[in-house]
Amino acid sequence: MKISREELETLKLNEETIELAAYLIKVNGYVILEGVLPQEKVNELRKAFTDCMDWFIDKHGKEIYENKKGFNEGTNHLGIFLPFAAPFNDSLVIEHPFALAIIDRLLGKDYSVTLFSSNTSLPGGKKPQPVHPDYGARFGDLCKVALPITDLVFNIPLVDVHDGNGPMEIWPGGTHLLPDNYYGPNGPNPEDLAPHMQSMKVHMPAGSILIRDVRMWHRGTPNRSDEIRPNLALIYSAFNRDNSVQIPQETYDKLSDRAKHLFRWQKIGYPAIEPTHE
Repeated sequence: MKISREELETLKLNEETIELAAYLIKVNGYVILEGVLPQEKVNELRKAFTDCMDWFIDKHGKEIYENKKGFNEGTNHLGIFLPFAAPFNDSLVIEHPFALAIIDRLLGKDYSVTLFSSNTSLPGGKKPQPVHPDYGARFGDLCKVALPITDLVFNIPLVDVHDGNGPMEIWPGGTHLLPDNYYGPNGPNPEDLAPHMQSMKVHMPAGSILIRDVRMWHRGTPNRSDEIRPNLALIYSAFNRDNSVQIPQETYDKLSDRAKHLFRWQKIGYPAIEPTHE
């Protein structure tokens, strides 16, 4: 979706935009708001993220460069938990008005953030990831009906995403609408079905916002370029209370009331972490 100049200037989505975005997530499993972060903010985030990634690769480089294996069985897709600190905890990241307006429509207003992380496709990937949803069955084999949306992934790409630098491949339009038990170990294997189904690779300019149902089938693809393809990644959850995010008390005290509510279940009063492999 392209956002109007008026919406970008006021940071307020029109009712029609919110309604369309919510319906697209309900029907297709995802929506993209193209290029909504200011370029200077994207540049700041990319520089900080590159510094974090360089530090991490320097610390863990033996696995990549000496053993020649790459991360995650050769896919070179890497999830890094980020420190809850500037610029990653900027209000345009953790509580972007566009994202919250859409998420409010789908989850109500009492949800929380349960993941504060990133997803990067590193150069040199030898194969794609397996096709998968992010979450398994909520009730194992017991529930044989489709459940409402409860968890939404929020991504901000920090570079333009195109075919050559490891875009996410998705299977929209139904894979998030299966009965709950289909997401468990005894459900259909996405790897068996996906080759016979329609998929698409997600291209988007840097600073876009991607919101998707965690159940939508997807996978990372190899990065054929010479540069990393980083995404910031948060999950907003209606019921999950996972508390893996460490937030210094002083940092938490300076957040807006809405941001405090979003992170209320997290580890408040703990030091911000170093970049850590998921």
